Amino acid sequence: MNLSDFSNKSLSENLLSNKIISNFINELKEVFEKKNLSNNKYSDYWSSQKFIEDNVSCKIGISRYGANIIYSDEISKKINNSVLQISEKEGTLYRKKFPANSSSKGQFYNVEKFENGEITKVKIPKRMISKEFQDKDIIFKINQNGKIEIKEDIREKVVNLASKELVNLKQKEISKNNEYKKEGHIYEAFEDDGYIFLNDITEKRDFCIEDIDFIVNNYQGEGKYQVIDGEYQFMSKIQKDF
Repeated sequence: MNLSDFSNKSLSENLLSNKIISNFINELKEVFEKKNLSNNKYSDYWSSQKFIEDNVSCKIGISRYGANIIYSDEISKKINNSVLQISEKEGTLYRKKFPANSSSKGQFYNVEKFENGEITKVKIPKRMISKEFQDKDIIFKINQNGKIEIKEDIREKVVNLASKELVNLKQKEISKNNEYKKEGHIYEAFEDDGYIFLNDITEKRDFCIEDIDFIVNNYQGEGKYQVIDGEYQFMSKIQKDF
């Protein structure tokens, strides 16, 4: 094989790989358009979804560790861009998170204002927001009478739009997790601060992973799992000393 043959082969393989990834992303986008958050198979693991970021991550099907640590900035940026995009048609929008930008001791909430393609921070009196929404991440409008209108429909639009823009994160996690999973290897699953990690004990690695598809499809509690025919099979529970 000469250099030309090698280059052509590499190009063909790259084109095929890119086509597969592109098809995968398009299929995910179609799924997101048809499915509601309520029937998402990742919802149990993402049962606590206080933030829009959580809803988006659950809908994509990425791990909590990935969403909270690895992709946090990227997810937040896409959500902000989605709110801005929607505000072009809907008019000025506001977002109150919980608890990140609420002033618990004062009489005001620090909220984000989305208007004219810009995000600014403003304060609104706490009395303007009903108590049922004080502990929630909400998107709202302020009408001409100065009253707040909670816009659950816009919140849902933001989740759907941001999710479709972030499906590449699912592919990243799948690729990373498939590289970590090796046939015949034994892995220890353990819980740490609400996360569930897999650690390869057959081959010493510098890191462990949180594979949400393993958690949803295979996890039976802390213990040892072996990869057999490409799937994690439960072996035994971890013996703990008390």
